[in-house]
Amino acid sequence: MAETKQQAKPMTALLHDSDNLSAFDASAIPRPLLSVLDVEKTTPLHSVKVDPLAVLKIVKHARESYPTPVNGQLLGLEVSGVLEVTNSFAVPTQSSSEDDDASMTNYQVEMMQFLREVNVDSNSVGWYQSTRLGDFMQQPLLDVQLSYQISSATSGASVVLIHDTAKSEQAGNLSLRAFRLSPAYLALTQAGKFTTRELAEQRLTFGNILEELPIQIESSKLSGVLLNELQWPSGSDINYELLESLQRPSSFNAKLRAKRLVDRSAVADDTEATNDSLDGNLSGLLPSRPTAYLPRPMCTNSLDLSQGQTGSGSLLRQMEAIGDLIDDHIHDAHHWMYWKRGEAREKNRRQQYVQRQTQANAARVAQGKNPEPEVAEKELDKMFKISPEPSRLDALLNTANLNLLTKGITQSCGPALSKMFMAQGLHESQ
Repeated sequence: MAETKQQAKPMTALLHDSDNLSAFDASAIPRPLLSVLDVEKTTPLHSVKVDPLAVLKIVKHARESYPTPVNGQLLGLEVSGVLEVTNSFAVPTQSSSEDDDASMTNYQVEMMQFLREVNVDSNSVGWYQSTRLGDFMQQPLLDVQLSYQISSATSGASVVLIHDTAKSEQAGNLSLRAFRLSPAYLALTQAGKFTTRELAEQRLTFGNILEELPIQIESSKLSGVLLNELQWPSGSDINYELLESLQRPSSFNAKLRAKRLVDRSAVADDTEATNDSLDGNLSGLLPSRPTAYLPRPMCTNSLDLSQGQTGSGSLLRQMEAIGDLIDDHIHDAHHWMYWKRGEAREKNRRQQYVQRQTQANAARVAQGKNPEPEVAEKELDKMFKISPEPSRLDALLNTANLNLLTKGITQSCGPALSKMFMAQGLHESQ
């Protein structure tokens, strides 16, 4: 839990730097491109398109530092409501000293300058954050994203990409989600109040603090042309065992297994093919045409009961995180109830005081005397001080994290239970 709450403090330092690399003269843009680029930001952001290069950089950075959470900058451009993330770079982990913060700011500025010199997109469109088991709803994350969305450098078109390293390792499927702060949360942040009344008026719940945007991972057109121009031999020499090994979604060492299969086939056939390069060996195993239909053998990896999608270690960590969140939620509820009792007590004392003053004035009028002047509201506020309601944001974040963790357990344990019932049925039928 403590590791998940770590955030990089200078992530937004580049946004407030005097040397704003994202600033440009809108008058220099040709008129036909103004409607496409949407300089005035009239089109709301509705989706995110990520280049595979940026995705691979994020995954590599997160896996190298696992289980420590990491973050970095996203670079790209917003076009007609679609945020195109074309590149990214990592932000090294640093301490909380002021010297390190200054050096980190210089590092980000220099990286942006170097990317601009090599004609790479240097416009900041957000940042990414790695997480573990889906517990990412923390106050520092909201603060950093708030700085991005209200910054003039990004003009509000910014997102945070959340990469769940543990979930990707367990299930074998990339866990990458895009979020941005909802208008209701932005309104409450500007007001500076997260009381029960304000939350009800803005209809802010744990489920709509962040807005999730759909992600599309799309390669460039040139990459697609390169893949389509690859030369493929006839489909009769296809090594289905090798293809089945490469197509396993849960295998992170597919290259190693594929190379071993190629080595064994080369020895058995007594060929002169060299085994120094895996890519060279794979060129003789694929179909002759890109449009040719490649029949795939039946894959039963999803029926393997020994897969670690629901390992005891992962499930134990998730249950421990849920227990910690429940403890925090109970502590926050007790704190709020203590304030509520104090508020009710002060209001009761104030009401009793006003009633006594009213009765005393009525008695003086009955005796023919002049009534005492009524006490002003400001004087009553000074006499009976009611402490302000504590922020309800922590309770919302705890509830949101509980929701994320329970959904993660359901998604991972559901298929495992189905496989166990299927195995039980097969065992009983024999």
